[in-house]
Amino acid sequence: MIPEHLSTFLRATIKSVWALDLLVLMKSAPDHAWTVASLNDRLRASTSLVEEILGSFIRQGLVAQEPDGTYRYAPADARTEAQASELARLYAERPLGVIKEIMSAPNEKLHSFVDAFRLKKD
Repeated sequence: MIPEHLSTFLRATIKSVWALDLLVLMKSAPDHAWTVASLNDRLRASTSLVEEILGSFIRQGLVAQEPDGTYRYAPADARTEAQASELARLYAERPLGVIKEIMSAPNEKLHSFVDAFRLKKD
């Protein structure tokens, strides 16, 4: 079972297993300057997916973009760092539990799509 505070953090910041893997990778080398291409090579993802995740992480205060266009793990505050560290530790110890938590999160895009076809009562 994932603690509630960590589940809340996970649902707010991590939308996919790709995103979790990217966070764990960048967190493992906080002083490393990553390009989109280098992250893409390590994760074997698509460039657009990596860019989308990085944009989300910047907005969430997990990653910073450097003036040269590279990215670094840079949590905005101590609380974010602590939650990311706890999540990385939990993922290393119980990966299936964390993956199940990600997969069970409501998907806003899917819900919006489904709602578009829902019949409304007058």
